[in-house]
Amino acid sequence: MDKRGGKGRQKIEMKLIESKEARTVAFSKRKNGLGKKAKEYSNLTGEDVGFILFTKAEKPHSYGSPSIEKVIDKFHELKQNDSLQNHADMSKINVFEAFEDLRKEVQAFKEKYLDSKMSIDKHTLENRLKQFEEYKSRLDKIKKEIKGDVPGEQFKLISEFALDLEEMSS
Repeated sequence: MDKRGGKGRQKIEMKLIESKEARTVAFSKRKNGLGKKAKEYSNLTGEDVGFILFTKAEKPHSYGSPSIEKVIDKFHELKQNDSLQNHADMSKINVFEAFEDLRKEVQAFKEKYLDSKMSIDKHTLENRLKQFEEYKSRLDKIKKEIKGDVPGEQFKLISEFALDLEEMSS
């Protein structure tokens, strides 16, 4: 015969507990349970674990293995390294995109004005020269940003493009 006296473990609906007192009790019990699980996880896997909780009164509670300070320091260090790497990668991508845009712009300019057999007046020539100076300035800026961070072949391509610009502007 199977006689069960109580209801056993009940499933709790995940919503804000209305009673302030019941909410405080739940916080305390769940905080302890979370601490036990974090410790268990750390012991089983050997990984660093940490968490921080704040009460409504802004009182902090934390757990860390080996310590919360070491976990936070490690997190910040890894996050900063990741951020720096992403920034470096993005800046390289942006530089190459800028170079490619500039190359296309100069090619279109070259096809429109230099390859055509139109007669050129002094004003048009001055405008073209200003445009080439702007192109050269942008290319110099790109070269400064990527110096040392670019494979030799790509830097050679950019340098050759700079020489072409020099020849076209003279």
